[in-house]
Amino acid sequence: MNCGRAFFIISSLISCSAFAQSRITDSLEQKLEKAHGTAKVDILNQLTYEFITHDNDKVIKYNGDALRLSKEINYLKGEAKAYTYRGVNEYLTAQFPEAHKDLHRGLKLAIKAGDITLQGYTLLQLGNCSLEDVHMDSALLYFKRSYEIIKDSTDPVTLSKLYRNISALYGQHHQVDSQRIYLERAIAIRRLLPNKALLAEALLLKANTRLRLGDFPGADALVKEVEGIVNVNLENEENRNDINHLKALILFHQGKFDDASTLLDSARNYYFRTSLLRKYVTLLIDLGKVFSDRGEYELALNNLYDALKLSQLRGFEVETSIIRNQIGWINYNLGDVTQALRLADEAMSLGSQRLLPGDLANALTLKGVGLTDLKDFGQARFLLDSAFHIYKRLGDDRGLSETLMNLGYLEGNRGNYNEALQLYRESAQHAESIPFRYGLAWSSWGMGDIYFKLGDFEKSAHFLDQSESYAHAIDSKEILVLNFNTRRDLLAAQHRFEEALVFSRRSSRLRDSIHRADVARRFLNLEKIQEIEQRDRDIEVLQKDKLLAQDKIHLQEARLKQLSIMIIGGIIGLILLAVIAFVYYRFYSRIKSLNVAITERNNRIQTQANKLQEVNSELERLYGEVSEQKEKIQAQAEELTTTNRNISDINRSLEKLVEQKTHELRTTNEELMKYNNELLQFSYTVSHNLRGPVVRLMGLSDLALAENDLTLARQWIGLIGKTTHELDTIIKDLSKILDLRNKPHQYHEPVGLQAEWNQARSLLQGNLTGSEEIVSNFESLPELTTVRALLQSIFYNLLSNAIKFQSPERNLKVIATSRVEYGKAILEITDNGLGFNTQRNKEKLFKLYNRFHTHVEGRGLGLYLIKSQIEVLHGSIEVESEPGRGSMFRVVLPISVEETEYRQLA
Repeated sequence: MNCGRAFFIISSLISCSAFAQSRITDSLEQKLEKAHGTAKVDILNQLTYEFITHDNDKVIKYNGDALRLSKEINYLKGEAKAYTYRGVNEYLTAQFPEAHKDLHRGLKLAIKAGDITLQGYTLLQLGNCSLEDVHMDSALLYFKRSYEIIKDSTDPVTLSKLYRNISALYGQHHQVDSQRIYLERAIAIRRLLPNKALLAEALLLKANTRLRLGDFPGADALVKEVEGIVNVNLENEENRNDINHLKALILFHQGKFDDASTLLDSARNYYFRTSLLRKYVTLLIDLGKVFSDRGEYELALNNLYDALKLSQLRGFEVETSIIRNQIGWINYNLGDVTQALRLADEAMSLGSQRLLPGDLANALTLKGVGLTDLKDFGQARFLLDSAFHIYKRLGDDRGLSETLMNLGYLEGNRGNYNEALQLYRESAQHAESIPFRYGLAWSSWGMGDIYFKLGDFEKSAHFLDQSESYAHAIDSKEILVLNFNTRRDLLAAQHRFEEALVFSRRSSRLRDSIHRADVARRFLNLEKIQEIEQRDRDIEVLQKDKLLAQDKIHLQEARLKQLSIMIIGGIIGLILLAVIAFVYYRFYSRIKSLNVAITERNNRIQTQANKLQEVNSELERLYGEVSEQKEKIQAQAEELTTTNRNISDINRSLEKLVEQKTHELRTTNEELMKYNNELLQFSYTVSHNLRGPVVRLMGLSDLALAENDLTLARQWIGLIGKTTHELDTIIKDLSKILDLRNKPHQYHEPVGLQAEWNQARSLLQGNLTGSEEIVSNFESLPELTTVRALLQSIFYNLLSNAIKFQSPERNLKVIATSRVEYGKAILEITDNGLGFNTQRNKEKLFKLYNRFHTHVEGRGLGLYLIKSQIEVLHGSIEVESEPGRGSMFRVVLPISVEETEYRQLA
């Protein structure tokens, strides 16, 4: 059980009592309008609690109001509870450092307020936060401290939550007995409580635990019990989506993929809409694993990369490691062992202190299997043995089954067949005990392969039959490919060459459908996109630094302006003092000219004049200091002006650098898209044109080798030679297609339309039953000057589409004609197949990955590539079609080289 599972286990801690949440919050919001003082704080805290998993905006608002009001009125208990609820909201949104800080604040205030119940609850939440942040020792310590407080209380709800979360902690360490004991205690308490939402949440945890251990029937029974509870209380949408998540995983195991996908879509949309991001990431990881096991690697990568981006953004380190390892397995299955080993090392880089044991064992297994393929058997055996001991210590039968079958694969590659056989048997035993059908399918194939190598064909066929049955049940295409290859070799060894050829073709088709080059290219493109996004983030940081520098300049300008105002005020003050001094001086002169008899008053005035002179001297000194300060301010202003110019120069340089980097990224992206398109065309052409001759060569060579009659053997060899000449012609045509990019005129030549049509029909002969009517009439325009390889590819793809989408209600009829119209070559290929609605699909025509019939295998590339090749020839294509009436494709091409060159110049 990984860290993502932990969030599934404890995320309902607050929301599990929310069956009547809407009615409760409405009532509380009405009371809030009339409340005051401590009562208002209590209501604000209660509203925070009610909205904590439903509406983050309201949580922030009510919690902030509770904190402000409780501090204003010095209400310690209310402030403690507000900090505790803030911490809960922060860890539920993966803000772990902030959550720890606020929960500790809440605990400190609860102790100061003497609230024992709140202390126990806050310690419980600290344990939950540590469990989410994968600090298991800290989580256990907090849970124990909480238990010492809560065990003697009269609060059964909180006690049941504590038991439930201690169970989750032991589940992380795969201590199954302790996990079961504490969970059963929680369930026993909750069965006695009136709030059945708590019981539903605990039963969901038990179902999830059984599901991860492989007990699908037990998990299904518990989910049905929870459905009965939730259906009575329809308000709890989160529980219903948790049920959808678990039911989908059970349905995937039962092979009901469409029903499972519908349920998972519902749960995924709900988790994302309500910001339950940890659950959202966990669901995407589950989807990636399901699609990966089925061989649908593109869908798996889509979900895993979405999960990876969100995990990296929110700092989910453990989930990031798990996703990296899962992507590594996909790379291994696609044949990129080097990339798989790199991702396994990245997955283990988090360290054994943070990685859960099961996740570490999975990464060790991936690296061991990769090294097995690189023939580094010693190191591979060491890694797989390490993974085996981890799973054995955890008692994980599924992990033991997977590790034992990989050890069997290793020893089979070493040539130790008896030891490999024993390892596969032990793997099957562990898989049967769960049951684990993927492990049974793989182990049965392994035993069938080993018995074949030992020469026991009867037992080999028996185990291969078992493997195929299990693989079909879980829709595992990878195991089916291995199974078909072994059957081919087994039948060939028994000289049953025609049956061997059938399995060879089935294996080739199935491998082509899952090991596509475009999936590998998509992986590389996703890596490039991540690099581009990182560069965009770097550019955004530069722009923020630029804004910060501008803010500093504005601040300095404001300070300078403030200093200037102060200087002007000082000058005005000095002028006023000078005026006052002057007035006093004149007054003193007038007094002196008065009656000499008033000597005493004159003396006092003289004393005042002396004081005024002292003040004047002090003012002159102050004036000198102000002048000096003014000069300093002017110097600072000049320095700030110089700094401003330097910063402006730096800003212009940064803008030029950002513009240059942006242009380079756009140019690189356009080139990548162009080359990707050309590679897609070429790979598709190679896949179609080479498959037929190669498969015929394989079949003919097997028949020639098995033929004892020399005359017949020469006939087979003659057919091999003829097919080889066809293959040589195709390869030369493909070489011309490659050269067309740089030398488009070099390969223009007169091309006979009938000969190319016959060649296309010959290549598709293996897809015909003999009941088809395929006719051609090229008398009006028998020859065309163009690129023969591209024209042949266009004929091939149009005829292939007509055969692939023929109607089951009538025999196929295809008519190909040519004519000249307005100086252009007109080629028309008409069929009486299924057809499609051209008006409804007008915008999708000739677009990449668009398909109009999903019951036939395909990737939506055919019409897109036909249009691309016609455009290379400077032509155009039109289509007329109706459902059930068939289709007509009209290709318009230049007749001569001169017209092509004229269009290029134009």
